[in-house]
Amino acid sequence: MFEMSQYRIIDLSRELLPSEQKADGFHRHGSGTRPVELEEFYNALDGARMHFIHSQTHNGTHVEAAYKYSETGADIADTPLETYIGEAVACNFTHKAGQLITPDDFRETGVRGGEIVLVWGAPENRPHMDDTTIDWLIETRIKAIGMQNILSQPPGTPFRRDDPPRNPDARLLLGGVGLIDALVGLDQIVKQRVFFIALPIKMHRVTASWTRAIVLEER
Repeated sequence: MFEMSQYRIIDLSRELLPSEQKADGFHRHGSGTRPVELEEFYNALDGARMHFIHSQTHNGTHVEAAYKYSETGADIADTPLETYIGEAVACNFTHKAGQLITPDDFRETGVRGGEIVLVWGAPENRPHMDDTTIDWLIETRIKAIGMQNILSQPPGTPFRRDDPPRNPDARLLLGGVGLIDALVGLDQIVKQRVFFIALPIKMHRVTASWTRAIVLEER
């Protein structure tokens, strides 16, 4: 039997405060650089309050699928559930301010194939990866990677969204590595190995899904 009392739940999700258009005409303002708009309505069958949502799937903490960069890539519903749940290794690179994160750095933290990688740096001087590091992560066959205050390419490098071989996000997704975007609070993690959960909704034809990302850390 799984005993929850043996684990600490760490919430890694970004909080969203949407705007809300009330059914009576009043409007509540929200906040955020990528807005979420709610429209309140009442169900005719039972009078229950419900909402229509206008937003984008790449908003707040979300997971991404290969369909983002390839018409034939797996969408969120077709991405294996195992991609975004399982054993994870926590990689604290705050000591590498402004420096390159190399494959050896990941090896030293114990990164192995079949795991989820959670990596963070110092916000004021973020570490970065390069093509060699990205290729190593793909070749190692990690399941997914979630980053906070980490650059996926050297500072000043143009981000080529229209050129997948030169786009680190596209290379990871098309290389079989899931992306967990907009994680917050990774520095709350104390143990090097934890259990990560960020399951997507089962919706086809979308490239990303909102998620409530959490870590279970053994006490």
